[in-house]
Amino acid sequence: MTAAVAVEEQGRVTGQVAEVFRSYQGEGLLLGKRQVFVRLAGCTVGCRYCDTEWALGSVADVAVPRCTEEAGEEAETPTRLQNPLTVEQVLELVERVDPGGTSAVSLTGGEPLEQPDFARALCAALAPRDVMLETAGLDAVALAHVAPHLRWVSCDLKLPSATGRAGVLDEHAAVLASGALDGLEVFYKLIVDGDVGRDEVARAANLLSSYAPGASVFLQPVTPLGGSPALPREQLDPFVDILAAAGLEVRVVPQVHKVLRVR
Repeated sequence: MTAAVAVEEQGRVTGQVAEVFRSYQGEGLLLGKRQVFVRLAGCTVGCRYCDTEWALGSVADVAVPRCTEEAGEEAETPTRLQNPLTVEQVLELVERVDPGGTSAVSLTGGEPLEQPDFARALCAALAPRDVMLETAGLDAVALAHVAPHLRWVSCDLKLPSATGRAGVLDEHAAVLASGALDGLEVFYKLIVDGDVGRDEVARAANLLSSYAPGASVFLQPVTPLGGSPALPREQLDPFVDILAAAGLEVRVVPQVHKVLRVR
């Protein structure tokens, strides 16, 4: 996409943005990297362990803390802007929290792919910053729409026990089979709580071994929220064994930003 087309695309769309801030990535492949987080509002997936329920609906105001380099500290009272925001407004907020353009951007949610036109325009305009999309990866059309402007994709593998969607792994299979993720640096997160059974983990493992052999999978014991019970220690090793037996690169990593007490 040329710069002129990107500018034209920006002018056509606005989006619901929950917050913009700078912090340290607490999950997955880029763990510990400082990033700017642009959190879009809205998500219909319905994970019971969601830690951003407040951002799932239409958010009236976006809070923009100006963070210092010290983890999680805010230099002043957050700015609040009225939604929806333009791409230009978001770019200004990104620059405000990370002057100079040195940090990559995590486009997160909610579910960013539920605002595909805004997500695409924003990712195009963020260049030359690298962008990572954090997504459930359940919409192949939306994913393909945004993909040309991404460097990384952090793709959750949602499980029926967490979402109440019996066919959610079939939805993942359709996206993986579509090729929408081809050519991108993709890693997968599998969040597990005390209600997850070995059969669910085995189905997820078989899915990835079929469509993304050797993929990096981050097995993430749940931060107990919304009724999700903690994962018993004795269940951890069997889950790792299942994933490893499928030829996947598996690592066990909790939500480190919770440990650091940053956002």
